[in-house]
Amino acid sequence: MKFLDHLNDAVKDVKELAKSKASVVKDLTADAAQDIKVLVKEKAEDVKAKSADAAQDIKVLVKEKAGDVKAKSADAAHEVNELVKAKSAVVAKDLEVTLKEKAEELKQKAKEVKDITADAAKDITETVKEKSAGAAKEIREKVAETTEAKEKAEEPSEESVTESEKKAE
Repeated sequence: MKFLDHLNDAVKDVKELAKSKASVVKDLTADAAQDIKVLVKEKAEDVKAKSADAAQDIKVLVKEKAGDVKAKSADAAHEVNELVKAKSAVVAKDLEVTLKEKAEELKQKAKEVKDITADAAKDITETVKEKSAGAAKEIREKVAETTEAKEKAEEPSEESVTESEKKAE
């Protein structure tokens, strides 16, 4: 019965340890997902603001060039395109840099999750080994006690041997 109790305790310990480690992994994953959501939201706001700035710049540029449309229409179209390209390139570069930084952060968090998972597996293995060793020791002791008791029960006592010899005479 003690063996089953110890085995149940070992199973409970392993389950608690696994739950604990799973909770840590879940929290890290949730944090990473939240970081991505925040980043996307921030960058979407940046793009929106920069797009509004670009649109405003374009409106101003168009107004300035409207007075001399015939002479400057080709130049104005070209300048508008260049301005849009420049603004888009700046936004794209900013977004690319930020995404690279976040990708590195996510790689680091993934490494942390991997390390935590490896540590959890090691802890679980060690706990199971310790509990199994203790249970095995108890089993060996009980088997030894049972064997010893059985051997003693099978050996005839000196009194019964003496009585048997007297009766035989």
